[in-house]
Amino acid sequence: MAEIKKKGRKSRSAGRFGTRYGTKNRKLVADIEEKTNADYACSKCGAIKVKRVGTGIWQCAKCKATFAGGSYIPQTSAHLTVLRAVQGERVAIMPASESVPAAETKPAGEARKPEE
Repeated sequence: MAEIKKKGRKSRSAGRFGTRYGTKNRKLVADIEEKTNADYACSKCGAIKVKRVGTGIWQCAKCKATFAGGSYIPQTSAHLTVLRAVQGERVAIMPASESVPAAETKPAGEARKPEE
C-alpha cells in the first residue's frame, strides 16, 4: 500500500508574499535574498563575518573593514575577472623585475662634479 504524504510547500524567504506577484518573481526575490544573507569571508582577516550594510557596501563584523562590492554579493564576477587579470600581470612582471639590477642612486644633496 502506498504511503500518503502531505503536500510539501517550498516557501523560502519570499513566502511572505503569499500568492501575489507570480511564481517567477517570488523565486527571483528568494534567490537574491539567499545570496545577500549568505556567509562571506573577509578578504582582510579571513573571518566569515561579512554583512551587507547598504547597497554595495559590505563590512566585516570582526575587523570592521568596510569595502565596496556588488549589490547582492561582496565580490561580483567582473571583480573576480579583474583580480585574475591583475594577478596574471603580476606574475608576468615579477620575473622581469628580478632580472634587472637595482640602479644606484645618489643622495639628492650631492651635486654632480663636472668631468675634466
